[in-house]
Amino acid sequence: MLKRTALLFCLAIAACASGAQPAAPLQQPTGWVAVLIAGDNQEPAFANAVDAMADKLEGAGVDPKRITVLKAGAKGAAAAIGSNIQRVFAGLAPAESEGCFVFMTSHGQREGGLVLAASRTYLAPSGLDRLLAGPCRDRPTVVIASGCFSGVYTDSGAMRTPNRVILTAARRDRSSFGCNASLRFTVFDECILRAIDRGLPWQTVMDRSRACVTQHEEDADYHPASEPQLFIGQSVAQLTAFPR
Repeated sequence: MLKRTALLFCLAIAACASGAQPAAPLQQPTGWVAVLIAGDNQEPAFANAVDAMADKLEGAGVDPKRITVLKAGAKGAAAAIGSNIQRVFAGLAPAESEGCFVFMTSHGQREGGLVLAASRTYLAPSGLDRLLAGPCRDRPTVVIASGCFSGVYTDSGAMRTPNRVILTAARRDRSSFGCNASLRFTVFDECILRAIDRGLPWQTVMDRSRACVTQHEEDADYHPASEPQLFIGQSVAQLTAFPR
């Protein structure tokens, strides 16, 4: 009798779970507030990438006043340090028609997140989730995390909310490559910058980026493959890069 009661209880829970309503879709933003972070300055590639991403966003119609760039090598309010990052996110105020866009590029800490060299720390997925949970809690949000082991952001339960799209340069247990003083960008940054076009679904942007990364890895005989990762939340399944 006890076993039968327990089975019925489990079936009731399963029935309730299966009846849960999917998250409501969010509207395509007509504008964006953006935070671009170069977490390390050992090579110029990280700073180059955030500058290029700022240009990309402006070219897509994002208001330059809505774009904040923080770099490990900068001074004062523009430095990529923890206090500045907290201040910038706390000050984000996306309008009802705007989304949140975050691009971070740096070296990666295994199971920790991307390095913030000027603070001698790293931005963990749980920390980024807390930063986004206030101003961007109910807004369409795109996070691009570029660095070794950056798949920790797509694998984080805290980060996988219905309103977020998350693209990373590698699996959580894989390194990325291209941190070289002779290169303008890391390989993933070069590929993602090329892949983002107005009106493209983020799935297509990632498909393009993966193909580009794979070609670079094959040409360089790089092993094991970095395997860039993608998470798309239920509410933003139809989100495109930027409106045409």
